[in-house]
Amino acid sequence: KMKKKIYLYLCGGLGNQLFQYAAAKNLSLENNRDLYIDYGTGFWTDFRDFRKIELNKRKLKECKLKFIVIIYIIYRLFNKFFKYKKLIKIFFGYTIIDETNLNYFKKEIKKLDHLDDIYLIGYFQSEEYFKENKKNILKELKPNIPKDKIFKIMKKKMVQTNSVSLCIRMYEGMSDKARYKMGGLSTNEFYKRSINKILKKIKKPEFFVFSSKKENLTKILKNFPILKKYKINLITKDTGFSNAYDNIWLLSHCKNHIISNSTLYWWGAYFSAINYKNRIICCANNFHNIDTCLDDWKT
Repeated sequence: KMKKKIYLYLCGGLGNQLFQYAAAKNLSLENNRDLYIDYGTGFWTDFRDFRKIELNKRKLKECKLKFIVIIYIIYRLFNKFFKYKKLIKIFFGYTIIDETNLNYFKKEIKKLDHLDDIYLIGYFQSEEYFKENKKNILKELKPNIPKDKIFKIMKKKMVQTNSVSLCIRMYEGMSDKARYKMGGLSTNEFYKRSINKILKKIKKPEFFVFSSKKENLTKILKNFPILKKYKINLITKDTGFSNAYDNIWLLSHCKNHIISNSTLYWWGAYFSAINYKNRIICCANNFHNIDTCLDDWKT
C-alpha cells in the first residue's frame, strides 16, 4: 500500500522556511506520510523580496511533479480575487491546507487521517506545530559551523562573556502594508523594558546587536543611552555578517536574548535555549502569530 503524501510549498526567508519545514516534517512523521518539498514555486513567484531557498537542499526530497506547481499557481490567482478563507479546501480535486490567514496555532492542522494527498501552504510560526518530534527535527535543522572566521571570533566573545543579543528588525525596503502584515516594528518601549530586565539580572553584560544595516543601528541605539556604560558589538550585513544560517549559529551561542518580531532571531534564541538552561529571553509581542513567542520568553 502506497503512503499518502504531503507536498510543502516553501517560501519566505530562512526563519519562515525553518518553521514551514519543521511543521511539515512533524506532520509527515505523525501521520506516516511521505514529504515532498516544492522549493521552486514560492521563490519563482516572489516578486517583492526575491527570496531564495536557504535550507540544505541535499536533505530535502524535491517535489518534481509539475501539476502540483501548476495547481498552486492557479490556486494563488483564484485566491487573489475570491479570498478563500477556509482552512482546508478541495481545489480542482486537490486538497490544499492554507494556514496563511491564521494568526494563531490551529490544532486541526494536525489531523490528516481523513484526507488524501495534501498540499501545505502557510507559515506555521509556532513550536506547537513540531513539538512531538522536536528533538529529531532540531537535529536535522541545526546550523553547521560557519566557514567564515568572523563568526568564529564573535562566537568566542559570546561564550567568554555574559552575552546578550539585542536583535532589531527594521524591515528596510518593505512597504508599510507589508510591514503591518508582519506585525510592524517592535517599539522602543519593548527594548527599554527588556534592557532594564537584563540589567537587573545579569552582571556585567556584553551586548551583541544584530540588524541589517550599521547606519540604522547607530541611530536606534541613541534611544537607549544606558547602553553607553556597556560593551557593544555590532553584527550587520554590512559589517560582514551576511549569511542567514551563520547568524542563527552565532545567536545560538549567545547566552541571553532580546528579540524583535523576526523568525530568524526566534530560531537563534530557540537554539540558544537548548545550549543554555539558565538564560533570559525577552521576546516581542508583535509577531504575526500570537503563539510564536514561548510563554517563558514573554516580557
